[in-house]
Amino acid sequence: MDNDPIAVAFTDSPLGRVLAAATVNGLCAVYLGDDDAMLLTVLCAEFRATPIIGGSLPEVAVAAIAAYLRNEANLPPLPLDLYGTPFQQRVWQALLAIPRGSTRTYGQLACDLGLPVTAARAVGRACATNPLAVVVPCHRAIGADGKLHGFRWGIERKWALLALEGGLLPEG
Repeated sequence: MDNDPIAVAFTDSPLGRVLAAATVNGLCAVYLGDDDAMLLTVLCAEFRATPIIGGSLPEVAVAAIAAYLRNEANLPPLPLDLYGTPFQQRVWQALLAIPRGSTRTYGQLACDLGLPVTAARAVGRACATNPLAVVVPCHRAIGADGKLHGFRWGIERKWALLALEGGLLPEG
């Protein structure tokens, strides 16, 4: 990423605080947490030496995400500016194809990408590095055992997102 500024906005949601960050091209980060300062620290660590400013795109996006998390509206299409390896980009695109209310195992996602099921760990790692919580729905990826495994923003939030979306909830 170059040193173009990143605009940032915060809001409350049923899952805690939401940070949305965007470049001129689209959303580059959506984080969930309990504290704005912590979320901003994570953003600054991931986008080193990039100026952080206010802006309208993340304000619109964070409002839409909060409405979605309150189950008041569907998540509208939002412009994205994803930064990652080509493999991560492929996994994130596969996540975008999982419909609301559905889940896929990491192994199924690997197979969707034309990889052997043994690539499930690599797929899981790409999910763990997804910078766009909720928007790129990595919460819809589950373990082959039908259980929730790892979620950058906490298993409780992953569970809450799946419940919100009305999908079949895996076992604890």
